Amino acid sequence: MPFLRTDDGVDLFYEEAGSGTPMVFVHEFAGDSRSWEMQMRFFSRRYRCVVFNARGYPPSVVPNSATSYSQDRATDDIAAVIKGLNLAPAHVVGLSMGAFATLHLGLRHPQLARSLVAAGVGYGAAPGKRDQFRAEVDATANPRRSSSPAMGFPAVGFRGSRPAAGHREDRWS
Repeated sequence: MPFLRTDDGVDLFYEEAGSGTPMVFVHEFAGDSRSWEMQMRFFSRRYRCVVFNARGYPPSVVPNSATSYSQDRATDDIAAVIKGLNLAPAHVVGLSMGAFATLHLGLRHPQLARSLVAAGVGYGAAPGKRDQFRAEVDATANPRRSSSPAMGFPAVGFRGSRPAAGHREDRWS
């Protein structure tokens, strides 16, 4: 089984498949690396896909100390995977708990990420850091909002395109 060691000495289990531009999948609290099996099968056709088990999810090491677990540590672990496997910059895809850490990776280590996908992300941080979290989100979002009428995102539209089979035309109007 392949493992990589984080800067605080925790061994993280990982798997990889495919070749090309790197894509890292970060699992949710109720899952582990196996949760991404279908995505790994699909995306590994065109990407170098990497999935890992977070600390505390065997076969990754399960530290005994509560101080070994935090949102910052989860973010640092994603960074350790990207750096340890020489993946930067990588597409990073997170779900729930993994999405929160993925967002923080983008804030703290933007040079490691080519893109971020954060699905089902909640707040999830320590109550004492709520104001800090909001300030970081606002600082990141505000320059993008002022630079584009679409709030920093490219316009996506379906007008003029043909709807998929079974979809009514007015659904996309």
